Amino acid sequence: MPQYHTAAGTFSHVDEKSMYPRFPRVTMGQAVAIGLGAGIAGALGMALSNTIEQLFTHRPASYVPGRTAATHLNLSSTFGRHPDLMNHLHHFGMGLLAGPLRALMSYYGVIGPVASFLHTGARIAMDQVVENGAGVSALPWTWPINEQVIDLVHKGVYGLVVGYLCDRFVRGVDWFN
Repeated sequence: MPQYHTAAGTFSHVDEKSMYPRFPRVTMGQAVAIGLGAGIAGALGMALSNTIEQLFTHRPASYVPGRTAATHLNLSSTFGRHPDLMNHLHHFGMGLLAGPLRALMSYYGVIGPVASFLHTGARIAMDQVVENGAGVSALPWTWPINEQVIDLVHKGVYGLVVGYLCDRFVRGVDWFN
């Protein structure tokens, strides 16, 4: 709800942009299924944004995600032969796992870009748990700053794509109406 600050105090009133359905449009099971699909779409958006960024920056690909997946799945020999495949397995697998979390946020009314920002943090935390658990990464605040920015931007793309899709299909909210 928009807030208006006056000398007499702060007032809030409902406008058409702050009105959204009080109840989700779908069941919880359907929301989880929507989250799975949105997670895949978000991972695709993240991979696409990564490819576009690398065209401009000429930054080499990071194989930490692929090494992580290979380590946890005991596929180290496969990583040596197919590192890009293992990277995609990690990105799409983690996207698939994180998507339902955002769908449940939408289901319970935690919506919009701020909710997507919070979900991006959860997605980054998920990556850190599995990467550090596999022993192939360092804590993100020890990374070079440019790598921190790149990771935040691409995970942010993921969060916005997943958030928009979940809010749209679970709650019926269009961010751009």
